[in-house]
Formats: sequence, structure tokens, C-alpha cells
Amino acid sequence: MAIIKTQGLVLKYTDINEADRILTILTRSKGKIKAISKGCRRPKSSLLPSSELFAFSELILYKGTNFYHVSTGELRESFYNIRNDLLKLSYAVYFAELADTVTDEDMQSERLFLLLSRTLYYLSNDEIPIGILSCAYQMQLMDLSGFRPLILKCANCGNEESLWKFSVDLGGALCSRCFTADKNAVKLSPGTLETFGLLLSTPISRLNTMKIDNTIFIEIDKIIDAFVQKHLDKRFKSMDFINNIKNLERE
Repeated sequence: MAIIKTQGLVLKYTDINEADRILTILTRSKGKIKAISKGCRRPKSSLLPSSELFAFSELILYKGTNFYHVSTGELRESFYNIRNDLLKLSYAVYFAELADTVTDEDMQSERLFLLLSRTLYYLSNDEIPIGILSCAYQMQLMDLSGFRPLILKCANCGNEESLWKFSVDLGGALCSRCFTADKNAVKLSPGTLETFGLLLSTPISRLNTMKIDNTIFIEIDKIIDAFVQKHLDKRFKSMDFINNIKNLERE
């Protein structure tokens, strides 16, 4: 019986039987796995803290016939503050849903594990504006998943000058000669592509130094939302809920 020791972060869970859970865990060494946490829903279970949503734990697992099984779990971070704010909780659910979508089971994904862990940490402690954190996480996740947007050259012809529109369908900027290649391409404000580059390259821990003009931020936020849905071919209910909250706040 193979025993595995790894760090893991719970992306979602399903309650089964009277006291068990099937956890979807993003692990540092094994990628995404499904694991049974036997008896974790009993009030005095030592596995309960490490079997909650977003729980970051040191885990000892063993491989069963169809699933891993959680042998022990030592909670390192619960990101408790996220649960006290509906908007933060909604973003955290969305971030976890994205990570779940772009990973296959047992696919090595240490960089994504670290990206999500750090993002949840900063979401929890309010050190970085939530909008900037969200945009950076989404862009860096898409980059890790092979969907890096083309921002330094035209997505249609490769020209590196006069980039002034963004095509979600073509996956990047369009130059002045190719702006008709996508009739739905969005006109960009000066500085938007540069900001895209900063969101892609700046470590999550250093985003607290970033300032984004409100006009540019609104532009980028809309583009990223459409870009993620288009290239992952999925509509995320958690993001729809976030957008509803933001619309209510603007009224």
C-alpha cells in the first residue's frame, strides 16, 4: 500500500454516507486527486478541520482501489476570514473552481497549487485589492494552463506595433492592420496592454504595490472574464454571482 505525504488544499467536497466525505484536493506533489475522508463529519473527528472547503493541510494519504484515503491531516491554514465576507467567499469558490477546471487528476501542478494557496492567503488578509488579486490570479492561471494571451504582438499577423484592440476569440491584441479580423474586438485604452503584462508577471505577493487606473481596470476585468469563459469553454456560476454583487454595489 503506497503511503503519500503531501500538502493539499480542498477545492470541493461531497458528503456521503453518515459521516464521510469525498474530497477533491489540489496537492503539491500529486496534482488533483479525489480522496475519501472517513468519519470526518463526526464532531470529534481529527480529520474534520482538514476536510473543510479551502483547508490547507499536511496530509498523509494511502491509495485505495478507486480513491485515495486520508489517513491523517494537520491543518495549516483554514483561511477563516474568507468565510466572514460574502464577496470574498464567492471569489474563493471561483478561484477553486478555476483550479479544478484546468487540472486533470494526478497531473503535476505544483505551480498552480502555490498560485492558488498564495491567492487565498492574500484574499483572506486584505493586503491586496480584491479586483487586482482576481485579475492577476486568473491571468496567471490561464498562463500556466497554456492560454497566455498575446499582448506583445498581433494575434492575427504577429506585428509588434500599433496594437490597439483585443480579440478574445483570437486570444490577444490586434494591430491597426488587423482590427477587422474580429468584429467583436475591444478597443484598448493607452496602458492597458502594459497592465496586462504586469498582471501576468508580478508575483502575487507583490501585487500590493500595483496601482491601476479605474478605466483600465474596468476594461481589463471585462476582457479577462470573457477570455476565461471563451478559452476554458465554460460559464462559471460563481463568477455570475460575483458580477451580480458588483452590479448591486454600483447601483
